[in-house]
Amino acid sequence: MKYFIKRLLRTIPIVIGVTLITFSLIYLSPIDPAYMHFHQAGAPATKEMLEQFRNEHHLDEPFFTQYTNWWISFLKGNLGTSYQDSRPVSEKIMKAAPYTISIAVNSMVLTLIVSIPLGIYCAYRKQSFLTKLVDAITQVGISIPTFMIGLLLLYLFTSVFHIFSVLPKDNTGVIMPSLTIMLGMSFRYIKQIQKIASRELEKDYIKGLRARGIGTFSILFHTVLRNAMIEVITLTAVSFGSLLSGVALIETIFNWPGLGKLLVDAVISKDIPVIQGVVVWLVLAYVIINLIADLFYGIFDARIRLGGDTHEA
Repeated sequence: MKYFIKRLLRTIPIVIGVTLITFSLIYLSPIDPAYMHFHQAGAPATKEMLEQFRNEHHLDEPFFTQYTNWWISFLKGNLGTSYQDSRPVSEKIMKAAPYTISIAVNSMVLTLIVSIPLGIYCAYRKQSFLTKLVDAITQVGISIPTFMIGLLLLYLFTSVFHIFSVLPKDNTGVIMPSLTIMLGMSFRYIKQIQKIASRELEKDYIKGLRARGIGTFSILFHTVLRNAMIEVITLTAVSFGSLLSGVALIETIFNWPGLGKLLVDAVISKDIPVIQGVVVWLVLAYVIINLIADLFYGIFDARIRLGGDTHEA
């Protein structure tokens, strides 16, 4: 328990630093939130209307006063209201978060299902035709940006094969963005897992297991995979955290109403409360994911104890 409290306390300066930088960049932006509010509403704004809007949302106050007021509201459990539609920020985040989480979970699970078997196989059969084919595909795939994969899949599945609709529809809307992210991640994961498994296969204990007559499948998927899981968990934790914050472009391409698209729309309209709310949510998500990863470290390696000297994440 002390370990988790210690980890949570460590996140305080991180949250303060990230929100301060974000707030500073928004504050220094030449775009006026008051003007953007009336512009997007399609209503002509007079000077008096702009001044009234700034006064109501405290935009005419000094920088640190605005930042301090935001923190006071946040500590009271209030993330504020959106400048654009006057809806509570927490409500907008809670509505968008499940969409982003669904993409993150689906793409992460698919990536592991594809990458772990292929990565281990390529490490074991380095000279096979399949390994050479996978190596060639991953080398090309790594060089292609994920959004380009998304645009290609969008064209193929909507315009060529007519399998999916361009706009999200029912539960099928999650398939395209999840598949896009899965492909982009799998190219890198296969190479990473192949390297991890290759290092394990070169260790002396593998020769001992083979000498004792242990089967290849058992060695690869019971011993090598288990010993490699610490690095795989670390890779997964970092990637999953990135998915929660880095899928903005993919969500925009597929018009998926997740946190990424919410953040992009808020940045365009300079909706400060929404931007700050999403940023805090993402930072806290990183913290929770890292704590969960620490729990799995102890499951796969009994030598690791939370808060001990042998592991410090």
